[in-house]
Amino acid sequence: MYTLFKIAATLALKLYCKKTVAHFQGNRGKKEPTLIASNHPNSFFDAIIIAVHYPEPIYFLARGDAFNNPIVANFLRALHLIPIYRLSEGKENLNKNQDTFKTCLDLLHENKTILIFSEGICINEWNLRPLKKGTARLAFMALQDGLLNLRIQPTNINYSSFHKNPKEVEINFNLCFGVHHIDQAKESIFYNTFNTLLKKNILNNMVVKEDLSDIKLLKPNSKWHSRLLKVVIAFPALIGFLSNYWIYWILKKITVKKTKNSVFYDSILFGMLLLLYPLIVFLLSAVVTFCFNLQMGLLLFFVMPISAWFYKSYKS
Repeated sequence: MYTLFKIAATLALKLYCKKTVAHFQGNRGKKEPTLIASNHPNSFFDAIIIAVHYPEPIYFLARGDAFNNPIVANFLRALHLIPIYRLSEGKENLNKNQDTFKTCLDLLHENKTILIFSEGICINEWNLRPLKKGTARLAFMALQDGLLNLRIQPTNINYSSFHKNPKEVEINFNLCFGVHHIDQAKESIFYNTFNTLLKKNILNNMVVKEDLSDIKLLKPNSKWHSRLLKVVIAFPALIGFLSNYWIYWILKKITVKKTKNSVFYDSILFGMLLLLYPLIVFLLSAVVTFCFNLQMGLLLFFVMPISAWFYKSYKS
């Protein structure tokens, strides 16, 4: 399930984003117990971006109330999500976190990678909020459990915009560091030392600014190259606009209405496009096949997503 979702999300991002670039300092994913500690500016979309660009499978800590429905819970666990409960989700649920930490430790003993958003809160902004103690606590428990080779992968995600598409996304997987050298005699001292070190490393290459105006992240192509490209792809881009934009427009209107004054815009819109766009294309192709012939249906099935990519490239 995770592998299929990653393949689908990788293809969908090529349509949804103008460009996504991942920078790795040092070695890429290694078969060692690893905690990816990241900023959290854009809800569940952050996890998708990191999972697509990280070379190893990732397990995610996610808010516990998403697991209330047993059927949904099984689906989320198949996608490597692990519930973590906060006080706001009910004091009676906090004891369940013991099972969560045990699951995490078991995964780390198997040299797996776990993603945790160390701010403990999501806000659409170019800033790093004070780090909670959750990442430090898990690291401390791992060391106490004998995982002295635990690696911390400080990571940040920069977005060119939070409410416009297509957007640019830059992911920085900064240099990993170990924590076995930090004094473990007292938990509170370990937490403070750990968070100070983690904050410094997450901020490396991270965009920090006061206002929420859109920004340019990545170096654009030369004007000559951009103009020539637009001339070459103008016709397939027009086909892409005529055949696809109505789908995007309808789903965007629904998303804007549902996510007003929240941080879930990209997560909901991308999720709906990921799930519904293939279904819509399939149904339209089936209708064309029924009304005309199989060749016309197959042509539509392939032309719609390919021309959508041309339109995204033209608009970019």
